[in-house]
Amino acid sequence: AIVHSVLAAMVRWTVCLWISATGRASAVDHQGPLARDTSAPVLREPSVQEHWGFLREYKEVPFADFQPSQAVKVTRVKNLDDATFKQLIRDGVPFVVDDCTRGFDEASISKFECKDFADRWPTGNMRAEYTPGQYHIYLKDPKWYSEVAPQKMHAEHMAGNQQIAGPYIWHVKDEEPLKTKRQTQQHWRTPYFLEPSIANRIEANESYEFWFSMAGGGTFTHADAYCESTISMQFKGKKRWRIQAFPEIKHFFNASTFGDEQIYENKQHVPWTPETEFTVGPGQCFIFPTGYLHETFVDPAENDKGCFTASTFQFNHPRQVNLYRAYLSRFSMSHYGMGEPCLRNIDSYATLLSQKTTRSEEQPDAAKARSEAEQIVKILDKDGDSLVTQKELYEHFCKDKKSRKKIMKAGGFYYNWHEMLKPDQKKDLEEEAMNVWTEDALQYHDLNKDKSVSVDELSYNFLHWDVVQHRLTAARKASAMNNPVAAFQKLLKNEKEILSKHYCEDAAACPAVDELSKFGERAQKSSKRLKRHVGKIQGMFEAEEGGDEETLTMVDRESGAQQRSTVRDLKQEL
Repeated sequence: AIVHSVLAAMVRWTVCLWISATGRASAVDHQGPLARDTSAPVLREPSVQEHWGFLREYKEVPFADFQPSQAVKVTRVKNLDDATFKQLIRDGVPFVVDDCTRGFDEASISKFECKDFADRWPTGNMRAEYTPGQYHIYLKDPKWYSEVAPQKMHAEHMAGNQQIAGPYIWHVKDEEPLKTKRQTQQHWRTPYFLEPSIANRIEANESYEFWFSMAGGGTFTHADAYCESTISMQFKGKKRWRIQAFPEIKHFFNASTFGDEQIYENKQHVPWTPETEFTVGPGQCFIFPTGYLHETFVDPAENDKGCFTASTFQFNHPRQVNLYRAYLSRFSMSHYGMGEPCLRNIDSYATLLSQKTTRSEEQPDAAKARSEAEQIVKILDKDGDSLVTQKELYEHFCKDKKSRKKIMKAGGFYYNWHEMLKPDQKKDLEEEAMNVWTEDALQYHDLNKDKSVSVDELSYNFLHWDVVQHRLTAARKASAMNNPVAAFQKLLKNEKEILSKHYCEDAAACPAVDELSKFGERAQKSSKRLKRHVGKIQGMFEAEEGGDEETLTMVDRESGAQQRSTVRDLKQEL
């Protein structure tokens, strides 16, 4: 339940986005997430209208009735200041920056044509999406930037009945020799709004990849695997996007990664219902949070017959704490919780480094969570007002070298490029990390948006975290049982209990449990169906470590010869 009163409107955070589109500053209201009611069941998540300001007036319509011209408008900004940028990221808002490449010089890689990449780095090796029989191609091969090779279509993609050509993705960040990466970095430029952060400057410089598309190219609807926010910066051409927030997942039997095309044609428990459609052109970029479903199209009607370039990369600060806390339950039952380390990455915020809150083996206990919250508030509260502020978090957790080291480690601030830094840069990163962590931790627990944390808020979030972690552990254990029938029944029992206690307003009258019970009855009538459900959950948990069935493509850089092998086969060869 979300507070919809006048009070909620008064206490929500409102950020002014300053835009000088006409040469003078004007303010655009960014309405942040509405306040949470701490009396609500912890697994009840806010609707998209309650969390995202730009969707306040959004009304979902069936895919067949979606009209881009009548859809809500995505947030667009210019002259993005640091405070606004940070709040948009913490809230998990998808938005377009219209002046993303502001200040880029003529030597910038944003000025390069596709052929320029081929001429400068002919031995570069990249992947072709949706292209059977051609997994990799060398940049020196002119076909990729001169010939359109449409391969697939889907009626629910914005291209309709027109086949789209898969883009080529050049993974400079992790699939090229260091020499090549360093050469491209000489021409790489970081967007101005990332410059204030040393972590963001370096991460952007180390994590980018290039996307090349001919007119008619695009991608099918999917959710990326990244735990961080992602930037897609458009250099050449215009690209259209359709997006949809990560759908609700009520129980583990609906666990999903929402990979390419999986949401089309009602193949999932939810349909593809895009919220909006918009265009990103040269010099602009689209920033989107973890989980936001998206598809793209380089429409021939809006572009000439050339080849168009873009770059995608990640950044670190701040964390998407308000997004993760709001939708922790659904993320836990997806690749973000079952395969990727996304939930582990926010552990320090959710627990405030209290080991007692990670009791995933125990049954979640509201009384224990409250007792723990009371103890922690008593320790942190220096002025005796029974509230914890960002200043008090900083004074406690960042007070000395030992404390700071603990935050650096627990908060995941020792990035893989940390040892590349000079001593003064490490010092700057540490101070930045302390400020990021304390503000992120505050916002994670500040449910009523008054810039402080109460015992009620902290105990609610501790219980929330306990429930999600306990549920994950129980599902992992049950799905690993050798007998699929026993595994299914155990999973079903666990899920019904969790929903009854922590999702339903009234355990005696809970539609979610009734729906799950009916699902269980149908599934158990077919052993094949039952095994398929258990197998899917097992597979998603196994993906946490890659799994022996993960297929890897090995490419000989000299000859271009390819060989695809499973992890199991490679292990046997060692």
